[in-house]
Amino acid sequence: TWIIEDIIVIEKSLVPCGKPPLIADGVIVAGIKEQYKENDQVTYGCPIYYTIEGGPYKTCINGEWIGEIRCNKPCTLDHDAMNRQNIEFKYSRQDRIYSEHNDEIEFRCKRGMTKFGPVSMRQRCVDGVIDLPTCSGR
Repeated sequence: TWIIEDIIVIEKSLVPCGKPPLIADGVIVAGIKEQYKENDQVTYGCPIYYTIEGGPYKTCINGEWIGEIRCNKPCTLDHDAMNRQNIEFKYSRQDRIYSEHNDEIEFRCKRGMTKFGPVSMRQRCVDGVIDLPTCSGR
């Protein structure tokens, strides 16, 4: 005796996606269209000096945009702030003003100054924020 079971496959209805979400400091650079269907992708980009984390794609899956993307801000190194802290770049070739997220920068005290306070002379840029060490002449 054979028992045959009926197998019923229910096809999940594919739900289209609305417009792709905006991301802070990012833009869609490819894949823009009027309507989005299942598995359509858009590509995001970040401004100059910013770094992209995750992505760069979001994909339309069952009516939702899937994919994690973030634009990390660069650090702006202000020479006036560095002068107030009595510091300079440890390596003279590091004369740039912008530093990308996760970049490490080494500082040194200006001539005649000594390190003061708990902030290390080597610092990392973290999403637009960098702590500056302090040197003093006392």
